[in-house]
Amino acid sequence: MNSETHFCLRVDVDTFEGLKKGISEIYNLTKDLDVPLTIYLSLGKYATGRNIFRKIMHRERIPSISPLKRNSIRSLFRGILLPPARIGYSEKTLLKNFYNEDLIEIHPHGYNHVKWSSRFNEFTQETTSEYIENIFSEYESIFNSKPIANAAPNFQTNKFYFRIMEEKGIEFLADYKHSEPFFLQFESSREDSQNILQLPVTEPTIEELLIQGKSTDKIKENFKNRFENHKGTESKYVCFYLHAIYEPFKLKTILEYILNLAIKFDMKPSTHKIFKEEGFEAPKIKYEELLQRGL
Repeated sequence: MNSETHFCLRVDVDTFEGLKKGISEIYNLTKDLDVPLTIYLSLGKYATGRNIFRKIMHRERIPSISPLKRNSIRSLFRGILLPPARIGYSEKTLLKNFYNEDLIEIHPHGYNHVKWSSRFNEFTQETTSEYIENIFSEYESIFNSKPIANAAPNFQTNKFYFRIMEEKGIEFLADYKHSEPFFLQFESSREDSQNILQLPVTEPTIEELLIQGKSTDKIKENFKNRFENHKGTESKYVCFYLHAIYEPFKLKTILEYILNLAIKFDMKPSTHKIFKEEGFEAPKIKYEELLQRGL
């Protein structure tokens, strides 16, 4: 493929069952299409069932897609009848096998997905630093190398997060939904401004469109129009993301359609790391501006 439009397939793994079954399921679907996976793996313990139970007890909002449809039965019992799972560490051998595949790269997806998702924006500098240290420590214990990227769970960040990540030498982050890659610019403690490359999600999830009430045909039409527009405007980057425990099992037909659509429009399958290494120009956006936008 000679297209300038790179297609990145991001897979978020935030449950134990998503790791055990989901990665293999999506990999079997993509390897014959030669579409690589950029996997963001949640680290630390996770208890899906406990989290859902907490939401019900506190009468918190639950997405329109019911937990029963979105999760496996084992995930729903995780933390209630089954013990919380330390997602990555408990499956080191499996992860190392995936890590060595040519079509897979694995980066962290935060630490303790539930707590990060619910209140990371309220964390102090000390707690933020502790969570980031846990990311680096557990990732290195699994893969024997330092992480070069991270994706914040539920796209939740705070003012301490970026500076700490920059100090840790991270190469890029995937913390936003945005129309194109950009350099996040913020004032550092030094005199010069610092920039962190953000490789955002550009496309809605299938789940989001289902919640909007769109039918399967309308969802397919939506992605066809979006991809056609990307090619027409010569977009350099398209990133579609999914969850390992959901779309490969519950929405496989639509997922296959989207992947084949990217190939039909002559997009270049890529990973976040490969896209970053090929070099490109991207705008700079100030952190304060993103806060004003509510991102």
